[in-house]
Amino acid sequence: MVPTGSEELLRARSDALDGPADPLEAKRYRIIQGERVCGWSCDPSSPYYEEDKHLCPAQCHGPGADNYHFCPGQKPFERLGDLCPTAPPPLPQATAYGRRATCGDDAAALAAAGVWLLIGVQTGPFNTARRVGVRSSWKRWEGEQPGVLVCFLLGRLGLKRKTLASLDAEDSKHRDILWLDNATDAGVPTLKGYHWWRAAHRLLPPPGATDGRGVQIAAKVDDDSFLHVGNLVKDLRRLHCVPHLHYGNMAYSGYDPSIWRKCGFSWQDDGIAFRRERCAECGAYPPFPFMNGLLELLSAPLVRYVATSPEVRHFVERAHDGCEARRLAGWDVSAGALKQRGDPGPRCWNRQEDMVLGFWLARAERRGLFRVAWVKINDRSANMGCLSTKGMYQRPRQDVISVHNLKVRGGLDYLYGLLHDGVAHSGENCTRWVYYDNCRDLENARPMVLNWCQQNCGGAPCPNTLSAAFVSKPVRAEDNAGRTRPERRQCRKVLTGTVQTRSS
Repeated sequence: MVPTGSEELLRARSDALDGPADPLEAKRYRIIQGERVCGWSCDPSSPYYEEDKHLCPAQCHGPGADNYHFCPGQKPFERLGDLCPTAPPPLPQATAYGRRATCGDDAAALAAAGVWLLIGVQTGPFNTARRVGVRSSWKRWEGEQPGVLVCFLLGRLGLKRKTLASLDAEDSKHRDILWLDNATDAGVPTLKGYHWWRAAHRLLPPPGATDGRGVQIAAKVDDDSFLHVGNLVKDLRRLHCVPHLHYGNMAYSGYDPSIWRKCGFSWQDDGIAFRRERCAECGAYPPFPFMNGLLELLSAPLVRYVATSPEVRHFVERAHDGCEARRLAGWDVSAGALKQRGDPGPRCWNRQEDMVLGFWLARAERRGLFRVAWVKINDRSANMGCLSTKGMYQRPRQDVISVHNLKVRGGLDYLYGLLHDGVAHSGENCTRWVYYDNCRDLENARPMVLNWCQQNCGGAPCPNTLSAAFVSKPVRAEDNAGRTRPERRQCRKVLTGTVQTRSS
């Protein structure tokens, strides 16, 4: 019998208390396929469809998942369209006409403004350029999607007075910072995500409310991510009947909460990594699904559980105390130190907040508290790439939900032009904006970026010209597999041409 209470969120797993570990436990969770089951190259709108269609599965007869047909003998799986057969209810109308919601509002004010989707952007006090990039790009969808509010998440603890004054001035101008009073941004391990879910909980409608007004869904995304709010809203409207929804880019792992250690991480649910690393012998609970930092989204009942659960609160308190004890003992508590193998100091919380959120929900589900619909959108969320159409780094598609690893403002601007304004994609144009910000911010550029800009654009913003030949036939990273080394070098020379379509 699975123990109740906070025990299993604090201690290592044991056969005596929990029974034998099942490496295939991840298969027991209800995983929903968030579309795009046929892949980019099997979409007839893809520029590579004609050359790649012979590789497409026989059941893919149309654009993406819309025309997917299960083959004889294939195990069916659930998709977005299988969950809610009825039409979604109308969105709540704003009653406070003429006033837009701000991130300083309370639950009643958000309900009056018609807010139903609250998105928190995890940012740092000195990531000003990224916040500017989010405001100038995907946050602008707020004006087109009724009921969506995007807020930047910052902690007040540990910051110097001058830094706080600067951030307060920024908030006074934009009204889009949601302050987490009990969280820190001072560079030590922090369960900032937990404080976000607690803050989101305070902004939910009262338990048992039946009028459909107020925040129904809360999400968290990193400030180096681009969120296609339009596509996200379409998905969430299709999932209106799902009470316990966890949605995002999914992976699997085992976990030992007694020493805050993951074990058996994998992108698959087959438990192979869990067995190979002998995680059961090391005290780790069996693999469970979790959503990583590209996007973590919870429906209101799950937000309420995370924010009010005594078991979760005990985990957080112990994690905080562990890091404080390590710091007082004179050990380094920075993220880099905690990731080093062989560190002889006391173990401490190591910032795996996304994994721990999945652990909390998975253990609660295994105790029978609720049944989660884990919606997996891995095929529609990836790290930013300018050329490749496969793997973890891909060029964005029109059905994308989130794109990660955008470290400069230019990348966010480029994606908004591509996905919102219909600017044509160019591999060279993409490279200049995403990785070098088109050389427009040389005063704050890293040495590598500065050197590139000096070599390719003369140390000034790159000119506004476009290579039409490159756009018509972009070179993919995977195409390099069949090239000789001299040909690859020639390809790199082609990529250094002067290309730009967006104004600076």
